[in-house]
Amino acid sequence: MDEFGSPQGRFGIMARLFSLVDQLPKDHQLILLKQLLGERITQHLYKLVLEMTVDQRQRLFEQLMESPPEPTEVTTINLDEDDSPMRQIHRKACRLHAVCVLDANTFDGTVTDISTVGMFIKTERSFPVGKPIRVSCRLPGLERPLILGGDIIRSEPAGIGIRLKGLRAEQERAIRDFINSREPRGSNRQP
Repeated sequence: MDEFGSPQGRFGIMARLFSLVDQLPKDHQLILLKQLLGERITQHLYKLVLEMTVDQRQRLFEQLMESPPEPTEVTTINLDEDDSPMRQIHRKACRLHAVCVLDANTFDGTVTDISTVGMFIKTERSFPVGKPIRVSCRLPGLERPLILGGDIIRSEPAGIGIRLKGLRAEQERAIRDFINSREPRGSNRQP
């Protein structure tokens, strides 16, 4: 069939996607938008600010100066093919020192968010997607660092996204406890 009439064609899938997105509650639409924008969210915020009137910009400026937004737990929608679609994943913004090993190279980075399925590491180095990596980081309250394995699924100027693999039950529990804790986001300042 052609792409216009077939439910599996390009336009049929787009129409179904539009319908599904329209039916999502607003908070889920925001989660999906953040997931799709990824690290480009700042660019899109700048565009929205440019489209504001002068009065709107002034009000936004005053509001942000009065009470800047506090970092909060983030929920992500998983769009990967090998996991259940639209599954919500709780993750936590943080600043954790990380020592990473890729092939025979070791480098430092900063974990800026973590979940039981992945993490984002801020680093100035770029690496190929698909490469296996090991990451050592210490969560607040733990005596010893977690040593986690995974694959790089995203590489960009800001850092690398890692899908964690083979977590042991105690590692998953430690990450989940950290996500649910009320620890300040920068509480782990390792040398």
